Amino acid sequence: MEITETYRRNISIDRLSELPDSVLCYILSFLPTQKSVATSILSRRWRYLWTDVPNLYFNNENQGTIDRVLSLYNVRNIITFRLSDRIDCDDYQIGTWITFAIERNVQNLDIWRQSADVFLPRSLFTSKTLVDLRLHCCGEFPNIGSAVSLPLLKKLRLIFIRGHEFLPHLLSGCPVLEELVLYLSFEYRSFTISSPTIKTLVIDIYSDIRKDPDEMYYTGYSLEIDTPAIVYLQLFDSANYHIKFGSVASLTEASVYIQDYRNDFLYSRSVVEFIERLRNVRCLNLDLSHRAENIHSVFAARTISFRNVTKLEMTSDCRFLPKLLENANNLEILILREVC
Repeated sequence: MEITETYRRNISIDRLSELPDSVLCYILSFLPTQKSVATSILSRRWRYLWTDVPNLYFNNENQGTIDRVLSLYNVRNIITFRLSDRIDCDDYQIGTWITFAIERNVQNLDIWRQSADVFLPRSLFTSKTLVDLRLHCCGEFPNIGSAVSLPLLKKLRLIFIRGHEFLPHLLSGCPVLEELVLYLSFEYRSFTISSPTIKTLVIDIYSDIRKDPDEMYYTGYSLEIDTPAIVYLQLFDSANYHIKFGSVASLTEASVYIQDYRNDFLYSRSVVEFIERLRNVRCLNLDLSHRAENIHSVFAARTISFRNVTKLEMTSDCRFLPKLLENANNLEILILREVC
């Protein structure tokens, strides 16, 4: 078949370069910054196009490379700034990059620094633009004093950050926070999460009590949750001796995993009282598979009503099932993972 001259001209056209800069920058915003910068070799037009991309994703670059990128960067309003734990640099330098992002009005900040003591600048806790903040293994909270104001922050994720005594103060400076995710190593005696706006709450509490439950027996450790607007709760707990849950009228879904290393009656009673507070949920995922003998005995002595539950997922032996089904008139879906 003869190829016409018009067809030859059409296939030689660079359609991508016909797009406006704003569209090209939007496309580049989905790439890691290293790959975005690499497009600068394509042509004269592309040479500095990456400097106007609103997202910065650093994965395995070294300190010198990141400094050069930031020195050429033009964007005054960063959408997302992300650093992975593969970055080769000192911990203090990460703090200067966080400051750079805050000064550029960053909206989403994601810092992952495995087993390190990152310098967290105080300006991080007074950002007027942050919407989503994620800190993974970034050492310890600084003494932020009274200066906490994050008026736009809606999502907060703290993964194994030390200095949890500052968290209540931090939450008090987040007036529109809707989602809180906490992964905690157990190093406190009592812990309170209080916020009138949180709708999604995920808590994973890791304790060394898992290593030797016979030697580590804590009776003073407690968790108190006061989140009246909560809709979704996910709790993995192996540490707290007492769990207190405030108003849960808006809660519709809960996923709870309790590890009873103590095998203690008072602790078991606290667990059952906590589960009773979940009676209004529609979807319940309950894992009582670990050493739950005393929890079962407390269950057996109580009348527990789950009249709103339509879906129940349970990991346990069958002893718990009759009690949970006794007053679950609206149940439609039951998933049982039996533990022998």
